[in-house]
Amino acid sequence: MLSDIKDEPEIFKKLAEVYLPEGKPVQNININLEKISKIYIIASGSSRNAGNITRYFIESVAQIPVTVEHASEFSVRNPVLSSNDLVIFVSQSGETSDVLAALQVAKTKGAYTFAVTNNEASTIHTTADSAMFIYAGKETSIPATKSFASQLVCLYIIGIYLAEKNNTISGEQADCEQRLEGGLCPPVMPFMASNQAIESYKQKIYRMPEKIEKLISNTEEIEKIAQKLHDKKSLIILGRGQNFGLAEECSLKIKETCYVNASGYPTGEFLHGHLAMLDENSPVISIITKYGHDEANYTLSIGNTMQLIKKRNADVVIVKDRSDTYINSKLSEFSVEYLNISEFNEEFSPVYSAVVLHLLTYKMAELLGNDVNNPRSLSKTVSAE
Repeated sequence: MLSDIKDEPEIFKKLAEVYLPEGKPVQNININLEKISKIYIIASGSSRNAGNITRYFIESVAQIPVTVEHASEFSVRNPVLSSNDLVIFVSQSGETSDVLAALQVAKTKGAYTFAVTNNEASTIHTTADSAMFIYAGKETSIPATKSFASQLVCLYIIGIYLAEKNNTISGEQADCEQRLEGGLCPPVMPFMASNQAIESYKQKIYRMPEKIEKLISNTEEIEKIAQKLHDKKSLIILGRGQNFGLAEECSLKIKETCYVNASGYPTGEFLHGHLAMLDENSPVISIITKYGHDEANYTLSIGNTMQLIKKRNADVVIVKDRSDTYINSKLSEFSVEYLNISEFNEEFSPVYSAVVLHLLTYKMAELLGNDVNNPRSLSKTVSAE
């Protein structure tokens, strides 16, 4: 599992080279659909979590509604689809049985199908109307790490492709992007603004490999939190917005590798009933980020986390940006642990936090003496519906 995570910087370099060459529009993606009314992302396990994380970005930049569904449910619920619907199927192996069944349903209904896989010769990759290869290579470990991270980046690239193709990023969004980069931009025409925002996104992906290498080489805080959490019988992982999908991914990895009852929830939703089961014996990991239009989720996440501590005396670990001292000041009266990530507050922060949380689960499983690469009862590809 650790060797798989260490492969990620080179994978991201390859993705940028293939899909985001300098000075050119997005390359090697071809969605032949003139008008897209809706986007569905259909997947299972970690692949569905990747869809749940990236749908916020895709919906924002492409200005198209995005729905994420379990493949096993989609294939049997008789979905209402049209020829203007784009249905994206995400599968590491390209042979996942319930994803393949869902793909066949979508084709029967006349929707445009697009596959994101790690196997160009697979049934899902070759059956879809068009496809994208994630270049993750073979994984040593059954729990998906580098393939998950690669899926994340590929789905972000699809969002950039759709925004570029349809010119859907506004001048206001572009201005926001430049301010996030630390500069001010003069008033520009919408088309120019769109180009500037898209270029900003591409530059952030170009810089991912170097940043990921730094994260992987600095695990002191991760090891400290792993020591704190590894012997707990249950864990709660919370996140708002795109961080909800990340909370589900973290909970899945802990279940797979540590055999601990970990559950991921939207932070606000957790207060609606689920809070009753929480006590000092169930630590909480709260993932909190702030970027651009996500200011509301940031503020609410801090407030929600404070309520957990006050109402249920919760033992909390907060995953946050290293430079964010506001959270520390708001929670200074409480005993809270922090897992800090450098340069974390941006649209693509789940890529960085996924690396850190995958390393955390690896360290926890290692402390428990578990076989991280071959968890009990699991196989790499689920071949039965």
